Amino acid sequence: MLASGSLYVFALYAPSFTGRLGYSQTQTSTIAVIGDIGLYGVGPLSGLMADRLGARPTSFIAGVLLLMGYGLLSAGYATGLENVAKGEAPTHFLWMGGFLFMAGMGSSASYMAAFTSLAKNFRNARGAALGIPVSFFGLSAAILTFIAQAFFMMNVSDFVNNISSNNKPTTPKNPQEGAEELDTVGFLLFLGVAGGVINGLSVFGMNILAPPTITTDPESNTTIAPVQAQGQGPLSEQTPLLRENTTTDTLASRQGDYTLGTQAATTTVPSVSDPPLKPRDGRRYVRSISGKEFFMDGDAQAFFVIMVCLAGTGLMIINSISAMVDAVAGAEQGSGPRIPLLGAEFRGDGSGEDGKTPMASIRATHVVLISLSSYAGRIMSGLGSDLAIVTHGAHRVYAVPIAAICMGLAQVAGLFANLHWLYLTSALTGLAYGGFFGVAGTVVAELWGEETCGQNWGWLSWGSAIGGMLFNLLFGLIMDAERPVADEGPQACYGRHCYRWALIASLGACVLSCVLSIRMALRQRALDQYYR
Repeated sequence: MLASGSLYVFALYAPSFTGRLGYSQTQTSTIAVIGDIGLYGVGPLSGLMADRLGARPTSFIAGVLLLMGYGLLSAGYATGLENVAKGEAPTHFLWMGGFLFMAGMGSSASYMAAFTSLAKNFRNARGAALGIPVSFFGLSAAILTFIAQAFFMMNVSDFVNNISSNNKPTTPKNPQEGAEELDTVGFLLFLGVAGGVINGLSVFGMNILAPPTITTDPESNTTIAPVQAQGQGPLSEQTPLLRENTTTDTLASRQGDYTLGTQAATTTVPSVSDPPLKPRDGRRYVRSISGKEFFMDGDAQAFFVIMVCLAGTGLMIINSISAMVDAVAGAEQGSGPRIPLLGAEFRGDGSGEDGKTPMASIRATHVVLISLSSYAGRIMSGLGSDLAIVTHGAHRVYAVPIAAICMGLAQVAGLFANLHWLYLTSALTGLAYGGFFGVAGTVVAELWGEETCGQNWGWLSWGSAIGGMLFNLLFGLIMDAERPVADEGPQACYGRHCYRWALIASLGACVLSCVLSIRMALRQRALDQYYR
């Protein structure tokens, strides 16, 4: 899981794309969108591969894709820097997006290998069994950010001496010795090597255990009496009342018909004298479904829309938080000489708007905050849903409206926050994003069957890809539209108005997802009472 969340540190090196390579915000957002499509869009293929091939081959393929994707992205960025230094055009942003797409596919395969092995190995207390490991998927961004701050920061003056480009807007004049920025080339290469090595090592330890065998031996099971064959004489005290040709509900047929982990399989096994169950409605007593039957399910369609809204909003903030920080910081700067650097204006001493904290550290803090709060959200939703089920008979889907409300509050905070209160937007975004994904995969396994959970989760992941594409592109287009234009061309946009309409649109999406999730929760509550 730690190797699967590397795309969430995009905000760390996104300013290098806009500041050093000269990409517009829309082009940078497009690169993020293509990477998200690789992470979520190929989910059905990754899920099918994990279900059919197994966890080990899927993990090995993931390692190869991560190594190639980030390796090519690092090489493309280095080539772009050299081209800019020569006065030529940088590497085309679509090529960079293609390289990130390959890394996204590797992340998707790595996640699916771990997810399917957990879902199929742990059939009890799935909230904890899936929530805790999946939480490391969100924590990976914080760990990678700490690594970047500790080992991949370089002095700006050294960078300018190595790649000099007079009269280029991406290179500051008279850089200060104390100013630092991310070594993007080295950091991207590290992401590829680390992802490849971690997934390569996991091949030796990842395995899916066979489910426990349920015996139907009459001597070891007193639920159903042995059945006498036809033509074996008159009835006696040892003769069952129902003969084999009239018995329609045996222990084996009932246990094979219902999904493992449901209420029917974990309590008592119904005997042949029990009345028939009420008609199934695709929930607690559901068999594993996929394909057309899954697509036609009303709750599956609603859950897909929720994925579009919540995942898209979360990805927009995660990928664009650096642009939001630069816009707010630029509007709040006081007087003094400023140096354009990495898409944001710095004071003459290379520090941020408060004169003390470098902008690179502020951006990194937001990335870490989103990651840590996402980790906490996944832990709380996983363990909390388990506790709510045991103590109150609740359902895991009840956590989804809470995540939607939290995400909506993050958008409201972003509309009015200054640079210091913008941390609240990052914290709430990570908490809501992690809280949703902490239960989403388990909901899919419990509502539509664990045997096909990889495929179904893969198809639902298209919602994340579509949502990420819509909201990231919307953010980039709005930011570019708000940029003032001078004689020398478009200038940087500063102030909350630069992204206001993007947050208003995402707030509307959060309201829609909240309504749909509450409807799902009420419907599930009615179904639980129906079967109780």
